[in-house]
Amino acid sequence: MRFFPSFANWRPGILQALTRFPWNILCGVTGAGCAIVSLHFSKSEALVGQCVRLAMTVALGMPLFFSLRMLRERQEQLRRWPIEIISLPLLAWWFFALPPRPFDGPGIIWIRWLLLLAALHFFVAVSAYLWLAENSGFWQFNRKLFLRFCLATLYTGVLVAGLELALLSADKLFQLKIEKAYGDLFFLMVGVFHPAFFLAGVPADFPALNSDTEYPRGLKAFTQFALAPLVAVYTAILYAYAIKIVLARSWPHGWVALPVLLLSGIGIFAFLLLSPLRTRPEENWGIWFTRNFPRALAPLSILLLLSVHLRVREYGVTEQRYLGIVAAVWTLTWAFVFILRRNAGIRWVPFSLALICLFAAFGPWSAGAVSRASQLGRVRRVLQQHGLWADNHAKVADRAIDLPEKESTDLQSTLSYLIETHGGTTIKNMFEQAVPNRDWAKLTRWSSASEIIDALKIHKAGTGFHSVYRKSNAAVNIEGFRHLCRIENYGRSDWQSSTFRCDGVGIGLEDGILKIVVDDDKIPQPIPLDNLFNGFLDSDSEVPDEKLTVDYQHSERVFRLIFNTLLFSKKPEGSRITSCSFYLLEK
Repeated sequence: MRFFPSFANWRPGILQALTRFPWNILCGVTGAGCAIVSLHFSKSEALVGQCVRLAMTVALGMPLFFSLRMLRERQEQLRRWPIEIISLPLLAWWFFALPPRPFDGPGIIWIRWLLLLAALHFFVAVSAYLWLAENSGFWQFNRKLFLRFCLATLYTGVLVAGLELALLSADKLFQLKIEKAYGDLFFLMVGVFHPAFFLAGVPADFPALNSDTEYPRGLKAFTQFALAPLVAVYTAILYAYAIKIVLARSWPHGWVALPVLLLSGIGIFAFLLLSPLRTRPEENWGIWFTRNFPRALAPLSILLLLSVHLRVREYGVTEQRYLGIVAAVWTLTWAFVFILRRNAGIRWVPFSLALICLFAAFGPWSAGAVSRASQLGRVRRVLQQHGLWADNHAKVADRAIDLPEKESTDLQSTLSYLIETHGGTTIKNMFEQAVPNRDWAKLTRWSSASEIIDALKIHKAGTGFHSVYRKSNAAVNIEGFRHLCRIENYGRSDWQSSTFRCDGVGIGLEDGILKIVVDDDKIPQPIPLDNLFNGFLDSDSEVPDEKLTVDYQHSERVFRLIFNTLLFSKKPEGSRITSCSFYLLEK
């Protein structure tokens, strides 16, 4: 009989959440709607792209609206004004700044979004006490938010599992064919029920929080028997590794960053949960942990800094390494603060993290800006070392250049990173003159990097590649031919007849073999080039048109290919073309 009254008690809580946090509820409903629409109309890329844009925007709106509501409730002069409206133009700006299809955009979009989302969530922790003196209410407020979020997640998980099983049972028994209903239910529960349940439990009586001295036993047990053992294990492993470094006199391995960051996150979280116990003499375990953990973490944060510095020195700055350096410096600062002042406040912890995430997301000092400049500098230095740089942009080599395997791989990896993370337009100014006729906004990660490297006449030393080039400034003899097309193919390994088409003729590479389709042919036919390959010397050379000319006949149509550049490798099964450019003539 008690079930119904307890269920009825949910109604005032939900109504309170609706009246107190209407904008947050609207964000949750909108996000769930976007996910459901994307699920049902997944074939419409334009519609899905708009839904992703909107979902990313309302995800930022959730912590932003919450923080402004807390500021409004805690500041007497703001209570009469709906300051949450300030968020609307900011969110609108973010929405329109996103590309129409974020999933097709560069990775920096998602990095900025995650950093901004993290900054807003850290700000949530201090929003209710931003301009007020820090007291026990600050910890109690965040403790209640944390426990309420865990409870909301537990309820949502149990309900989703139960209702999904009920749908599955009904589907199997009655053959309802409701495949997409499972996703609809999940998104509704996560986007609507979870936020509503969480917001219904947000504390509103702030004076009561200041006088609340409760410390839940369950929270202490979770910290002591779950988080503390993890901290002990990571600390033991990392200190053993540090001793190995000292004895072997070697630099720290780059992989050490992950366990140090995990230790820092788990340990600082446990420290914050135990913060009230620092001043309670009867809590010996809590006092011991909060006193000694900062001392143990300080040397490991230096180890993290050295590890990331080593990677930066070898491979330049990326967003991950940038954040690793910032995290190492911040962790070291955190450790020194609590070593020197054992009873220092904790409000500065989330506030400083919010500022760090915000500055890392935008501006010339941001993770993206610093990483982009660093990697572009690495590319420029490689090109300068090999004489491929002039007038502040790349230039094509006069002859083929052999790069050591490591240097060639690093160059391709760097270009791939820039294209994937920052978009092809990032390298447009650097390569536009050397590699013309490119849609820089649509470059693909690895293949486009290979195309650029091949276009500059760069390849790995010792890989069996051969390069031949037509004599520069030589005229093309077109006597007896009625059509001429210039065709380039850099690094493409799959058949793309639609890419190079001229007067009903499609031509392209497939697994290093040059193939052609004419008129309505559906199957591309290989063009015999054995005599062409056999006529070259082993060394790279500049040869006349006679050695670069191949005649090919298809039914009544007669073609001539005059190669301008040709990069190929000789293999037992036959020569394979890596890249080429040629003139296609037809009689």
